Amino acid sequence: MEDLVSFSLRIPKTLAASIEAAAKHLGVSKSEYTRRAMEELEARLMRERIAKLSRQLAAHSAAAARSMEDSTADGFKRPRICSTTRIC
Repeated sequence: MEDLVSFSLRIPKTLAASIEAAAKHLGVSKSEYTRRAMEELEARLMRERIAKLSRQLAAHSAAAARSMEDSTADGFKRPRICSTTRIC
């Protein structure tokens, strides 16, 4: 387990009461309940950041692929095939 440090914050009384009730219902301490909530929030934010970066990378990759496809028309004409035995 990681080393734990003390962390103090001010929250509204209604939120404190809600945390206390939820922690009691789950059979954990208020600290444990709050720690889990913070960890879940951090994990969700990380997933959202990764998803955003993934979308940006996909858009960039698609743009690069289109650019490469456009560069295949680089002035070289491919021969037309008129039949299986003859080039026009």
